[in-house]
Amino acid sequence: MNSYSLKKTAVKALAAVVALSTLTGLAACGSAQAADSGEKTLKVALVVPNKPYAYAEKDGSPAGFEYEVLKKIDDQNKNIKLEYSTLEYQNALIGLKEGKYDLVSGTFFRTPAREKDYLVTKPYNYYFLNLIVNPNSKIKTMEDLNGKSVVPIESTDGRYVAFRDWQKKHPNVKIKMEASSTQPTFTDMIQQVHDGTYDAVYLSKDQFDGVKDSLGYPMKVTDAVDGRDTVFLLNKKNQDAQQQVNKSIETLTKDGTLAGLTKKWFKQDNFALAEKLGIADNG
Repeated sequence: MNSYSLKKTAVKALAAVVALSTLTGLAACGSAQAADSGEKTLKVALVVPNKPYAYAEKDGSPAGFEYEVLKKIDDQNKNIKLEYSTLEYQNALIGLKEGKYDLVSGTFFRTPAREKDYLVTKPYNYYFLNLIVNPNSKIKTMEDLNGKSVVPIESTDGRYVAFRDWQKKHPNVKIKMEASSTQPTFTDMIQQVHDGTYDAVYLSKDQFDGVKDSLGYPMKVTDAVDGRDTVFLLNKKNQDAQQQVNKSIETLTKDGTLAGLTKKWFKQDNFALAEKLGIADNG
C-alpha cells in the first residue's frame, strides 16, 4: 500500500471515530433530557368487568368512564405517563399491594381500611346506589327492605361499608345482608334476586344498565337510595404521583371536565346531584 493509501485510510478511520463520538454524545444528551423531564410511567390496573366505568373492548383495549378520566389526567400532567392493564377486582388489589401496579381504578369508595392500606386520591366522581328488584316488587326505599334480604356484598367492597353505615344510622330498619368472601359478577347478583333467593341488590343503576341487555329478563331499578364519592387507589410508595393526580383532578373538577364526562356516560351531572344529596366533597 502506498503512502497516499495510508493517508486516505487514516483519514477515514479518524472520521469514523469522530462520527461515533458524535452519535454517542447525542444519545447521552437524549437520555439526559428524558431524565430531566421527570416523566414517570405509572402502571394502571382497571378493574373489569365494570361497565360503564371500565371494561375491555372485543380487541382487549380499555374503555369506559374511568378510562376516559385517566386519559384526561394523563393529558393534564406532563410528568406522568399511564400504562393500562385490565384485571379482575381481587387480582388488581393484590397487584397494587405487591407493587406490580402503581394505581388501581375500580369505582372505589374511601374507607378507613383502604386509607390504611393505600394512598387515596381526591374524588373524581360520585357513585349513587339503587336497589335492583323484581318487576312486581313494591320495594322503593331502604326502609321498604325492613325484614327482607339483600344479596351479600364482599367485605372489602366499598358498598359493604356504605351499607353498614346506613344500617348504623337506621337501627330500627332490620335488613339481612351478609358479608361475602368473594365478589360475584353483577349478572350473578341480579340473578339471585330474579330467582327469589334475595329481595334486592344494592348496586348502582349505571352498573345494572351495563349488563341488563344480557340478562334475558326485566328487572326494576329504584331511585338513588344512597351515594358516595369515588377515588383511585395508589401504592403507598407513590406519594409524588398521588399529589400529581390530585392536582389534575382539582383542575378537571373546577373547569367542568369531569362533570361533562358524567353527562356523557351517565346522562346526568353527577357533581350537581351529589350537591343536591349533600354528599359532595367541597374540600
